[in-house]
Amino acid sequence: MEPWTYLPNPWRTAVLELPRDCLGLLEEVRFRLNRPVYCYGTNGVVPLKIASQVMTIQQQDLDHIVGIIADHSLYARTEELRQGFLSLPGGHRVGVAGKAVWKGGQVVTMTDISGLNFRRARNIRGAAQSLISLFRRQQLDMKSVLVAGPPRSGKTTLLRDLIRMVSESGERVAVIDERSELAAYHRGHYGFDLGAHIDVLDGWPKAEGMMLAIRTLGPDRVVVDELGNGEDLPAVRRALTAGVKVVASVHAGTCEDLRCQPTWGLSLLELFDSVAILQSPGHPGVVREVWHKNQKIWQNAS
Repeated sequence: MEPWTYLPNPWRTAVLELPRDCLGLLEEVRFRLNRPVYCYGTNGVVPLKIASQVMTIQQQDLDHIVGIIADHSLYARTEELRQGFLSLPGGHRVGVAGKAVWKGGQVVTMTDISGLNFRRARNIRGAAQSLISLFRRQQLDMKSVLVAGPPRSGKTTLLRDLIRMVSESGERVAVIDERSELAAYHRGHYGFDLGAHIDVLDGWPKAEGMMLAIRTLGPDRVVVDELGNGEDLPAVRRALTAGVKVVASVHAGTCEDLRCQPTWGLSLLELFDSVAILQSPGHPGVVREVWHKNQKIWQNAS
């Protein structure tokens, strides 16, 4: 199911009644306090309407929508909310904007919700084929691969297909799915087919999940999405020194972006032999260039 099907009415009906070509290319529906609701797709941006009138969103509307998608139990979703999202079945995610609540010097949750972004998860079979073929042509072993790209460039889309392809080749793959996006596990079912040789640690923090997988599951490879804090890199290093291959993703537009980040750059480029940089948004999962040991070895000609 698409993420907008979890909206209450009248917003669900308004989205589902969009013209077919618009609905098929829809990527996001964004709700912002006291502003029109907008639908973003590969064919442009249009306001959401009902009976020819542009829909706007009020505080009570946002609170109602959040209550519905959280099953009226925000307390049970505190960790997700602290990280700025709420997950939906099917690997979809709702980004949340609001006021941070601090306790003991840390953000513990969010209140006064002022914006929601319903974002569609994409599953593109074959998205990783060109990358894997390139590694084979270059005789690279894919021991440590970092997928980098700006938001909405298809990092998770590419990772899903890469997991499926290496799993189908017989590798034992442990997927650390902290946000339930890669495998989209929900109530006993996987939303995406990632192959026969996978073990999914759903909801586990990346660093803790990687260590647990290595101790108990004996993977050939671990895969994590969106490296994001100081605990993740040491866990990646421990996995590699334990002889386990690692594939991960990170937000960055260019290899130079990785070098210029004082906290991340050098450590990332030291840890990962290979870096695949994705195209800008609008080309989900398409690789723009590949680097290996700080040397560019391939660039998309298009």
